Amino acid sequence: MTQTDAQSGIDADPTLSSEALRERMIAELIESGVLSDPKIEATFRAVPREVFAPAGTPADLPYAIHDALRTRFGDDGKALSSLSAPTMHAGNLAQAEVQEGQRVLEIGSGGPNAAMLAHLVGPTGTVVSVDIDEDVSSRTRTGLQDLGLTDRVEVITADAAELLGRGVFDRIMVTVSPWSLPQTWIEQLAPDGILVVPLQIAPGLQRIIGFRNRHGRLVSESTVPGGFVPLQGAGIFNPPSVQLTGPSGKPVTFTFPGTKVPEGFAVSDDVLATEPVEAWSGVIYKNRTIWLDLLTYVLVQPGACAMEAEDPADRGSDMSFYPALVDGASFAALHRRPATETTLEVGAIGKGPDAARLTRRLADTIARYGADYRGAEPLFQWWPVGTEPDEDVSSSVAVLPRPHGTLAINWPVLIT
Repeated sequence: MTQTDAQSGIDADPTLSSEALRERMIAELIESGVLSDPKIEATFRAVPREVFAPAGTPADLPYAIHDALRTRFGDDGKALSSLSAPTMHAGNLAQAEVQEGQRVLEIGSGGPNAAMLAHLVGPTGTVVSVDIDEDVSSRTRTGLQDLGLTDRVEVITADAAELLGRGVFDRIMVTVSPWSLPQTWIEQLAPDGILVVPLQIAPGLQRIIGFRNRHGRLVSESTVPGGFVPLQGAGIFNPPSVQLTGPSGKPVTFTFPGTKVPEGFAVSDDVLATEPVEAWSGVIYKNRTIWLDLLTYVLVQPGACAMEAEDPADRGSDMSFYPALVDGASFAALHRRPATETTLEVGAIGKGPDAARLTRRLADTIARYGADYRGAEPLFQWWPVGTEPDEDVSSSVAVLPRPHGTLAINWPVLIT
């Protein structure tokens, strides 16, 4: 596979030193609210992020707090590896609650995170950083050598889905996004240990979850939004999809959970060319609000999929959004319209012979979420193969079988 280093046309500010760039980054992270722990702040100050960037990268790019710096690409142009944005590092390190003297496994190397972990565990702790790509491992290893941290960080090239032979870890931080959680990760996680992982909940949706190991079952203690490159190797997940052509002449792609396109899927180019049907939920959000929990709730419903459209109007409106329900030759996608100058209403828009029923179903699903679960933090639990979710499964729980176990999601009903 041909891979290339990252390239950028953004000019660095030549007047700022590495130390000044770090201080500016820290100030921005604090102002944004993602950095509040003095210990984590100290690690940001101690690690010059540019030493892990590909040669020729402008010095200020690794310090853009919201931007990942993509470092390796495949033939299809998709990123295979990146230096995560500082906001991601800040949030994920807070989730991990790393303590001095602990043993930490990082799955997916890059460099800055491993270096910060080395400072958090201190001289009595240990960090093992593993990546499937030797070029990534080598760059990480070289950067750690430059920083004098190889005494407490071991970098290895391996498929992290396999047992690494390095014992048990107090913390495991995954910086690539898996569809399932390999049993080997749980076997290497200490009792009461924390696993931080950007888990793919559904096609097009990740949640970075801080799981606690409770007697072999993982229970979420924290979740944050974010996105990471997909896991490679034995754990790679290529979701089934169907690509059509919308009225604009641009692609419309339906991507499904599971291992195959649902039987009976019959949406076609002709269906995309029909007139849309709308239905509304009465659920109101302020403009520029992130509806992460609503998206999660919709995307785990029966018949849900990601409906990506290069031209959103091919779904029926340029105000439509990618979560959708499909049934036979019909679909209903998330939709929105202005409610006031500062708010919008969420609803559904669909096409096909059964679009009226399907859009009404999606709008009712949104309304149910808004009435019962909005504002409640969902609980994520991972049950490895050989264990079973609790028998008391209410209608507020989504039970999602995966290759290595079962993901259960519970939305507690809010009492108002």
